Amino acid sequence: MTRPLADSIAAVARAWREADQPRATFEAAGVAFAEQIGFGLYTVTHILPGGREVERLHSTNPAAYAVGGRKPVIPNAFREQMFGTGTPFLGRTPADFSPYFPDHAFIVSLGLGCVMNLPLFFGGAALGSINLLDREGVYDTHHVAPALAIAQMVVPALIARNLAVAGQTSLEGESQ
Repeated sequence: MTRPLADSIAAVARAWREADQPRATFEAAGVAFAEQIGFGLYTVTHILPGGREVERLHSTNPAAYAVGGRKPVIPNAFREQMFGTGTPFLGRTPADFSPYFPDHAFIVSLGLGCVMNLPLFFGGAALGSINLLDREGVYDTHHVAPALAIAQMVVPALIARNLAVAGQTSLEGESQ
């Protein structure tokens, strides 16, 4: 039996204290996803300035999906659902996600046949997504709420990373 969801979430929150961010938080979230949901592949992406591409910041299979890899954000129903309305996308079979994923054949070749994409938002702005993939049919609607709760715990690390990349090392000096 897995531990309670609240304990998995608390473990991700404890990772915020680690100096090695966002890695520590991404890895703690990975443990929480493994405990609560399971996955064959877990990635974290963030939306690049301009909103036309996402960049991978974390991957449990860097040989197939390398950190630093980029994908275009294609204007379609998937993009609107994820980054417009902020609604998670659940594709239980390759037929569900193949219209939206140009790399669907490669995904299937890795033995992955279902996807759960979880949008990351803060202050009304889309920041990126958590992407969980596993064997066909593994995920169902009851997995979405706990997965989304864990995913949102990544947001502080993603914001801190984006501030650091922008040359701002803390929130100090921001207007209150």
